[in-house]
Amino acid sequence: MSSRRSILALAVASITVLSACGASAPGARELALEMVDTLDVSDPVKECMRQEITDFGLTEAQATGFSDFDDVAAKAADGNEAALQIMGDFQSALAACN
Repeated sequence: MSSRRSILALAVASITVLSACGASAPGARELALEMVDTLDVSDPVKECMRQEITDFGLTEAQATGFSDFDDVAAKAADGNEAALQIMGDFQSALAACN
């Protein structure tokens, strides 16, 4: 795994864990955007990642089990398989920005 993918994996894991910390934690989308700004990648990669985060949405099927990005991240932190799959797909979308 490249160092960029490792960073992305860490970022997504952090989003998942920190989103489950409670109301005082920033929202998962906000946290994801902030983490992108800290990555050591080119500006076009950061912009692509920001766009992926901003455009994140649930499919009609996913929306029956989750309300939004924060809900997915919180449930993924609790080990929900469907949420983990969604977060895995999200991680793949971010990795495709490289």
